[in-house]
Amino acid sequence: MTHRPGAEQHPRPAPWKDTAHAPARTCSSPRPALDRLRENIIAGRYRAGDRLIEKNLESEYGVSRTVIREALRQLESEKLVEIVPNVGPRARGLSYGDVVNLYQERPALESAASRLAAQRASISQLKALRTGFDHPTQRATEVDVADLISEENAFYDAPIESSGNPIICEMRASAQARIAQLLFTTLAAPDRVPHMLAELRRVVGAIEAADPTAADGASLSHVDSAVQLALRLIAHLRSTEGNLT
Repeated sequence: MTHRPGAEQHPRPAPWKDTAHAPARTCSSPRPALDRLRENIIAGRYRAGDRLIEKNLESEYGVSRTVIREALRQLESEKLVEIVPNVGPRARGLSYGDVVNLYQERPALESAASRLAAQRASISQLKALRTGFDHPTQRATEVDVADLISEENAFYDAPIESSGNPIICEMRASAQARIAQLLFTTLAAPDRVPHMLAELRRVVGAIEAADPTAADGASLSHVDSAVQLALRLIAHLRSTEGNLT
């Protein structure tokens, strides 16, 4: 690993809470139901357009109608649920346009985080980055897609925190649920996981080498590979299922 003179001396912002894969919550009480409902929509248990009937959800998740309504409002803000007049809440799927919009935002955020991490990361943050990468790499063949998404989200915590820029975290958090919904599609594609790990290995190596230009380029290459695959998959789903526009 390249020596990083002064890395520990970079001014750090005030402590902040990373919510990269835990979008803001309205209160503590609906959290278990909110998390489970979010995970089920992301995983496709509720398909795009499926009605989310409050009475049924109340029974399924074992919580009050108030908690369900709060959870649905939160998921509407995350764009996983849409409230249709005279119909009620429905699960919201990804459109081709959603994918384009997400990947217009994601390259800027992730490349900025990686570039800044290469410039600012402390030794302890570099260790956290390496651990965050090695753990999913070792378990990639043992876990299902949902767990792998959690592993990847956890990996991204390290460069985002190391960037020292809480705005990057806040912006990524606002789209995190939709990104996870898309990852569930792309990571299920044949051979995507080993390719993803190879791409992320280059990102980690560049950050460890304190090379911001290489880190920026590796991140952009990683996101570009993901977006090309995502657009192909979403276009295929749109043509076969007719529910994506």
